[in-house]
Amino acid sequence: MGTNYYNLTLSTGPGNMGDVKNNITDNFKKLASRNDITVIPAGGALPQSGSYEVGDRVYRDDPMDTTNRTWPSNYLLIAKDSKWGYHWRPIQHVISPWVDVPATVISDSNYEIHPTYKFQVALDSKGYCFWRGAVRAKTAGALPVATSVNVLYALPPGIRPATTIMFPVAVGPVTDSSTGKAGNISGRIVVGRDGFISFRWFGTNNGVSRDVWLGSVRYPIGAGWFTSA
Repeated sequence: MGTNYYNLTLSTGPGNMGDVKNNITDNFKKLASRNDITVIPAGGALPQSGSYEVGDRVYRDDPMDTTNRTWPSNYLLIAKDSKWGYHWRPIQHVISPWVDVPATVISDSNYEIHPTYKFQVALDSKGYCFWRGAVRAKTAGALPVATSVNVLYALPPGIRPATTIMFPVAVGPVTDSSTGKAGNISGRIVVGRDGFISFRWFGTNNGVSRDVWLGSVRYPIGAGWFTSA
């Protein structure tokens, strides 16, 4: 009988572990050959490249500092995607560092990540995913009215929501002086349980609106997406 990942030999039934070489010496050799986890210096960026696989972990050696609310923590890689990058969930720390989402996440060439307010994602230890920053139309006034647009590629497993959710989002600039319904300038994002993302805007036919702010997007990650190697 052996363990799944280390292939250690375990005693069964009335076994007395009498075969020292097989049951003890060889087991220690297998354990000694396992690589140590990566240690990230305090405040360092979590890996966004390398041979890490979903389920791998790294350790960031932050100081225990209750004033600035930092402490050492392991981080578990729960999403690795060619479009969305690497996303690490904290184990001991409350929330992960904010990670820049790469430009490869943009699926429509009419849009881009905001050059100043980067699109970023963070994960917390309770299983929530948080967005902030903005995406924008490359041309002012180019947000179509009441038309669904797929600005972003689908979320990878690991950071998909537990259920499909709709989020209202702010749109800007806002310079229209109209009042009532005519003055409404807004947007919404639907984030699907299957990872599909849909944007839609209203009142943006004013010739200036182009920025879509993502800070309202926060959701519990579906338990079914937590996988390990």
